[in-house]
Amino acid sequence: MSAVEKAAATEQVLADGTTVRVLASVEAREATGRWPLAYELTLKARSGRWEVAALQSGTAQDGGAR
Repeated sequence: MSAVEKAAATEQVLADGTTVRVLASVEAREATGRWPLAYELTLKARSGRWEVAALQSGTAQDGGAR
């Protein structure tokens, strides 16, 4: 998981309604091969937790910070 925006790298949930983008990189595997996959998630803060507000496959255009 990589932060697309600096605000997403904080260790605490921000104010309700705040949205941030993160990049989730995973690898799908089966007997015949492996496939790297990336999903950009838009997270929205609500009641002290992050909820997924949107999901887009592909890679982030702005790079990413860990």
